[in-house]
Amino acid sequence: MLVDETKIRWRQFVSGDNDSYCWIYNTYVQILYRYGLRFTSDSEIIKDCIQEVFTSLYKNRDHLVTPENIKVYLFVSLKNCLIRTLYKESLYDRELPENIQFSLEPTVEEVFIKNEQYTNQQRKLKEILSALPPRQKEIIYYRFIQELSMDEICILMNLNYQSAQNLIQRSLKKVRASYGSVEIFILALSISLK
Repeated sequence: MLVDETKIRWRQFVSGDNDSYCWIYNTYVQILYRYGLRFTSDSEIIKDCIQEVFTSLYKNRDHLVTPENIKVYLFVSLKNCLIRTLYKESLYDRELPENIQFSLEPTVEEVFIKNEQYTNQQRKLKEILSALPPRQKEIIYYRFIQELSMDEICILMNLNYQSAQNLIQRSLKKVRASYGSVEIFILALSISLK
């Protein structure tokens, strides 16, 4: 199982094993890149931030512990780096973390051959997603696309458990009102993001 192997490799990396460091990088670099596309389409900023995250890990490995979920740990690290970088670029209002953009629209790499049914489905998805605020899009992505637990989402979004529950419920209520079936919406969304 990847989770168990990742924890083993993490411990080996912290103990000084460079091969394990390379394994962690190779295992997560594409996942992190796709995650970074949710915040910005600037691939250079994403690549620089991924580089910064892994450089920081390497420099500080003597002080690292094994996180409960390494993927969430890397997501948080990348998200924080991207937000810092985007703030420096003055792309976001510094006072309102709710204004940080989070896109669930398919990226170029995620789009597959279009047909009429797919195009209609995408139009409906886009319509529904445009009605959701960024934080609601973000929590749907974490919960249903990345399949993270509510505790992991609370860490990533810096929310308490009840606030996260309320946010997901408001999000699903809007989806249900617009799309009818939350399950079909999530399935269509996950297919479009693969």
